[in-house]
Amino acid sequence: MRVASLCAAVLIASVVVAADERSVLFDEDVDFSMFRSFALRNTGVTSDRPELSSPLVMQAIGDAIRASLVGRGLGDGGARADVVVEYSVSGVDFEVGPFGRPWPIEAGRGGRGGRREAVKVAFTEATMVIDVKREDSRALVWRGVYRIADGEMQKLVDALPKNAVRLLSQYPPKRKGRS
Repeated sequence: MRVASLCAAVLIASVVVAADERSVLFDEDVDFSMFRSFALRNTGVTSDRPELSSPLVMQAIGDAIRASLVGRGLGDGGARADVVVEYSVSGVDFEVGPFGRPWPIEAGRGGRGGRREAVKVAFTEATMVIDVKREDSRALVWRGVYRIADGEMQKLVDALPKNAVRLLSQYPPKRKGRS
């Protein structure tokens, strides 16, 4: 019985650790063809993990975003940009508790139940958000969100710039035919 419970816990944890998802939302009433230039702004990292909160990680994501947008025909406009592209990353560490249930490890508390001893991080979930806003009104016109959970921090960090490019492959959005 104990072996079956352990196998179930490992199976559930492996499904959670391998998960990633992407989603894109946009304002269908916006004519994206009128946007010719962008300004890029890093809005920061929220994570206790030094691997994730490294300035080099944010620079790699920013470089990937810039290259992707320039490749899609937008110019790097600086202060005279049509849109502002803001990006951020947040990360949460998890331990796997009884029956394979993941529990977030809260900063300073040592994990579930307020335990003070060291807690083994089973995996980290990172969320990257890329927002495209009009420069003039700051209205959000496009948002891409990428979420990944992985037990290997280097794989998670390496996936962020690649998936920024994947998200931006959906910019500008294709207009649906109107009847």
